[in-house]
Amino acid sequence: MNAKDIFLERMSNIINVEKKSSFSFLDFLSFELNGYKYTYKHPSIRNIFSTLHKEGKIKLVDRTSLALYTLAGTIVEKRITLSYTTGAINLTYKQKLILKVFKILELDNPAVHDIRLIFTCEGLRSILLSTNSDLIKKIDEKDNKNITLNDITLHDITLKITVHNTDKVTVMIACSDYPIPLNYIGIIHLSNALTRVEDRLQQLVEDYNNKAPKNIHEKKVTCIVPSHMTWIVNMWHFGQDSLPGFGRDFFDISWREGIEIFHIYSKKRRIQTATL
Repeated sequence: MNAKDIFLERMSNIINVEKKSSFSFLDFLSFELNGYKYTYKHPSIRNIFSTLHKEGKIKLVDRTSLALYTLAGTIVEKRITLSYTTGAINLTYKQKLILKVFKILELDNPAVHDIRLIFTCEGLRSILLSTNSDLIKKIDEKDNKNITLNDITLHDITLKITVHNTDKVTVMIACSDYPIPLNYIGIIHLSNALTRVEDRLQQLVEDYNNKAPKNIHEKKVTCIVPSHMTWIVNMWHFGQDSLPGFGRDFFDISWREGIEIFHIYSKKRRIQTATL
């Protein structure tokens, strides 16, 4: 299948199987379809959406904070909104709480830095050790047995990855000197950085799976790298280091939920700035 066919099948699943009324680019950054994993960058998603829209196969249903589409012929009974002031009809309690925090902080130049995410990837640690991967920077042999991977640098962002002996993986987005603005470009920049981590780990797993076993008795490790959209954010800092930071004792949400919040907040900021 070409990219358009893949997108159309994914869209059909969202509407008809997952029973959602709409979809956005967030649903296509990383997803699984028919046993295959697909990862797309935002410009590619935007171009495919544009083509399908021109061909009349999808239609725009709302652009309150981010563009929401549905399949042509699908009836959307009520307008879909992502309202900053009322809390969106689809927002979770934690998302609404975070939006309130943003409003209270009233940041002149809203930005985030030093974000920590965590996810579970069973078998990843075993694969790293069995292959003696060159991704490994160091292994703590004395205390917690954590495996630290080589940093990934993307412009002004450094990504630090730790694989724990519990099969949990921690990803730290370190950018204290250059906080990432909570706008369209900043959000895409952060997602691209996380995609780099996901792709690197996925490549490690695929290389391991494609390698022939040393003997017939060797048992392969089953490992699935989850989409970065599902990784849980359990720490983030707003603005510069002097401003508050919040950890998992306060709230934690998936990266997808975080992106939705950032879109709403950045939209609200643009409206406020335009009316000044």
